[in-house]
Amino acid sequence: MYEQIIELLDQHRLKEALIQLQAFITNTKSWEMQADLENISMTYNYMLEYASQGMDDPTRENLYQSIRRKTYEIADTVNYIGNCQKKTGYLAGTYNRLTQNPPHRFQEIKITLETLSEDMALAQLPMGDETQPDTRKELYRRHEQAVDDLFDKAWASPRWTEEDFRQAGEFLTSLLIPASDIAVMLSAVTLSLLQVFDQHKFRFLLNAYQPDADPLVTQRALTGIALVVYYQEERLRLYPDLLAALSLLNETGNAAKDLLHIQTLLLLSRETEKIGKRMREEIIPQMIRKSGMLNQDMKIIDLEDLEDKNPEWTKDLKQIENSIRELGELQMEGADTYMSTFAQLKNYPFFRQAAHWFYPFDKQAPEIAELFQNEKNGNVSMAGLIMDSPIFCNSDKYSFCLTLFNLPPNQRDYLVASINAASENQSKEMQAITEAAKETPTSKTISRQYIHDLYRFCKLWPYKNEMTDIFKNKLDLWNCLPLKPLFDNPETLKRIADQLFAKDYMEEAAALYQRLNQEEKPTAEVMQKLGFCFQKMKNYEEAIKAYNQADLIKPDHIWTLKHLAQCYKRTRQYQQALECYDKVKEMQPDDLNLLLQMGQCLATMRQYDKALAYFFKVEYLDKTPLNAQRAIGWCYFMTGKYGDALRFYKMVTHADDAGTSGIPMADWLNMGHICLAMKNIPEALVYYRNAAALCKTHEEFIKALTSDKEALLEQGVSKLFIHLIPDML
Repeated sequence: MYEQIIELLDQHRLKEALIQLQAFITNTKSWEMQADLENISMTYNYMLEYASQGMDDPTRENLYQSIRRKTYEIADTVNYIGNCQKKTGYLAGTYNRLTQNPPHRFQEIKITLETLSEDMALAQLPMGDETQPDTRKELYRRHEQAVDDLFDKAWASPRWTEEDFRQAGEFLTSLLIPASDIAVMLSAVTLSLLQVFDQHKFRFLLNAYQPDADPLVTQRALTGIALVVYYQEERLRLYPDLLAALSLLNETGNAAKDLLHIQTLLLLSRETEKIGKRMREEIIPQMIRKSGMLNQDMKIIDLEDLEDKNPEWTKDLKQIENSIRELGELQMEGADTYMSTFAQLKNYPFFRQAAHWFYPFDKQAPEIAELFQNEKNGNVSMAGLIMDSPIFCNSDKYSFCLTLFNLPPNQRDYLVASINAASENQSKEMQAITEAAKETPTSKTISRQYIHDLYRFCKLWPYKNEMTDIFKNKLDLWNCLPLKPLFDNPETLKRIADQLFAKDYMEEAAALYQRLNQEEKPTAEVMQKLGFCFQKMKNYEEAIKAYNQADLIKPDHIWTLKHLAQCYKRTRQYQQALECYDKVKEMQPDDLNLLLQMGQCLATMRQYDKALAYFFKVEYLDKTPLNAQRAIGWCYFMTGKYGDALRFYKMVTHADDAGTSGIPMADWLNMGHICLAMKNIPEALVYYRNAAALCKTHEEFIKALTSDKEALLEQGVSKLFIHLIPDML
């Protein structure tokens, strides 16, 4: 019924929607919405009556939009309440609990937090009171409970009243409430808006993003704004005043820059599952297999000591080092490389409370405070140093500390000692990651940690199925109409396009490069990348257009010409490909691969004598001329010189590395073709059997054989024999 009402409203069938909504309220017993519905129904009936009498009303359009907007709001609220009443789970349970036992008003929670903030500040002062630690612990527990209540109230309530909005706004101006508490509140408001759009809550997020506010507040607010606009774009269009307020962000100095960084992080979140899979299936198993090459402090041994050991170990160690270095580079980009590491450490009771997934890390949190007691005396523990590192998100820091805290004391001491030892031998790569993270602006670190916290909540929270997984979609904010002005400059679009390009999202990258080409004077680099995107998408005609445009802007660029030639070959425009290769040859006359490509074009054009000249040159100059010899053999075959053709293919199959790498199926197949053309059927069958043995199925062999049917017919082989060969085998 809810979907029917929304569909009617989308179609501007307001009267029918109001009638359906009345039935919906009756079914869900959401009587608190009844009075609101009666008011707007009566107002709409009056409007219809005046309109039917032909009365002129300059406010009619605005009134109609207001009624329609309120009808959406009531439908959304009734649907939310009905779901909570019927379903079980964390959110439904929280809503029903707060309905049965109304929570404190925002103003009361604010006063509680302000009082606790003052009391906690006083509790930090040295007073010589032995009960002081217990007092502090109790204050922090009361503070945690108040923040949890604030989170639940902001999250579970479907819609705020004007008074709720006013009281919530006072949190943003309080001088006593810490930014960490407001940050948790902003996360709750964001989650709530992703389920039910509320203009008051959205305006609260907009008000929270102030250039001079704490970065912890501004970055969570802007992240929330971006996600809500992306997922609630249709609802937002009903509120012109909110769209106008959103557009003012473009006048804020750092908003566009901050949003670009958030977009970068959201795109990198697409890679998290790939990174986790690679960690599980490649890197960690590889390190376990090669653990014999690691010493006790887990530092890779000096490669100079491997001279009397298996030389293949050097290659394995290099692979591990390269993997670690690559993960380090991803970490410095902002990618989430620790998700798989900490995924198993989210089962502690601490994480059963939704609010705790969004707590900024605090060493004084009651659940972990004991781990850092020594730091009060001026000592810095290794666990403390790790927790101060900006490379871990807040949720993972709590996971690490809870893991330490839940270990028996002797095991905990041993683990801390191991961490101390490992840190002394920290690799250059990890040092680089840490230093780079420290040099990153605070706002970027905060937004990265927050998005990683959000990712863990969506993927690992026990009740995650109750929520929309925001990371399942593309999160292409630049395509969201209300956010477009914040992305609408060439430098920003190019940065996003280049990131998509680097991660092989070629269709999205191509769309942005095309947009840049239309809006700005194109550059050779943009057109080259656009051409490459189309080439990877196998859209060779569009790739050719882009490469030709790049060649006009920056003529005779070797990379452009080579890729243009490849696309011409794919579209069977061999003469054009040859022209491109000729230009490259003038600049790189000794490029053997280029000579091979030119020979292939000529051979395909049946200019075998010219092709052979190129192939023979490659065979003479190349240290491993197998490809040239294959090409020479095929040219001889196609010109009827079967003896020479067979001689060259035998050179390939008897090459020094043939036994190591294995002889490809195509070589055996071509030798069979040559013997078949020579009418040497017994020898042809020997080669064909070797080819068939390398095929997974008999069907695969038949497909390979018939793909050369035209060449065989041209050499005088009858159709009958082509059909008989598979049966002879």
